[in-house]
Amino acid sequence: MLVARTPYGAAAHAAEGTAWAARGVGFVVQDVRGRHRSPGDFVPYAEDRYDDGPALLAWVRERVAVPVVLTGTSYGAHAALATASAPGVEPPAGVVAMVPALGLGETARTRGGVLQLASRLGWWLAHDVRRPWSDVLAARRHDAERAAAVGRLTCPLLAVGGTDDFFAHDTLDLASAWGGPARLVLGPWDHSLAGARRAERVLAWLADVLAGRPPAGVETVDRDGVVGQDRPPRAVVHLDPETAGTAEEGDQWCATLLADDRPVAHGAAHGPRIELGPVVLTAAERSRLRVRLGTDDFPRYARSPGSLRRPDRRPPVPDHRLELLA
Repeated sequence: MLVARTPYGAAAHAAEGTAWAARGVGFVVQDVRGRHRSPGDFVPYAEDRYDDGPALLAWVRERVAVPVVLTGTSYGAHAALATASAPGVEPPAGVVAMVPALGLGETARTRGGVLQLASRLGWWLAHDVRRPWSDVLAARRHDAERAAAVGRLTCPLLAVGGTDDFFAHDTLDLASAWGGPARLVLGPWDHSLAGARRAERVLAWLADVLAGRPPAGVETVDRDGVVGQDRPPRAVVHLDPETAGTAEEGDQWCATLLADDRPVAHGAAHGPRIELGPVVLTAAERSRLRVRLGTDDFPRYARSPGSLRRPDRRPPVPDHRLELLA
């Protein structure tokens, strides 16, 4: 039995539920509080404040005597993890997290603290969110706390993400910190996961979990369709600290990793270290990488405070080097 909670409209999943049922898999989906047919106020990324998820899980378990797997895509992954991590909840049979958007700060800020303007403003407007925009501006990441929380979970995990997704690094970090058997799948997909064969992957994973052999490890897929089993490296750009500015001064640098002029990773940070996230490269791409560096990458990121103070003067691009960390 798959159980999901979503802010995007449970009714939109009717065809998905029919498809799962045709494959012998039950599917229950619920609108999160304050969205669509659920009453109350919608407070984004606050699912851990309520007992809605645990209540739904208990409701399902009262009605079916089968293993229950929590599943979620994007915000739904946040909801699934909030339920699995809630105090006193009997662990589910597993968790499926796809392109996970894990929190207010995690979606609002890069690892280097820069506001991801385009994705957040677009999401806020598209879903008519009533929570003040100032909450987004004030939000900070909680990577260490989340890693500790999921490290206490021992049920199996399937984490599926795309290297063209804003949250690819969160998919990798979630699988890395998980306390139980974790299967990571990362390929050349964006947030829609078009082409990722999601249902096929979930069915295969479910079969292994129910057979008592939950899969672990990594599966990567590059743009040529070549499948690998190595952990994807993280791309990091190191700047010369003498010329890169400091976080206290408000300077920021935005980096794009390109292969044959095609972007393969993005990042932005205050200070001399920019984390661009995981990359899955073809053999040809590995020999044709270059970094594009600037103080702004608008509207992907909010404009640099430094550039706003000095609109007519661009600072020189500092010396920098690329590192791929295994």
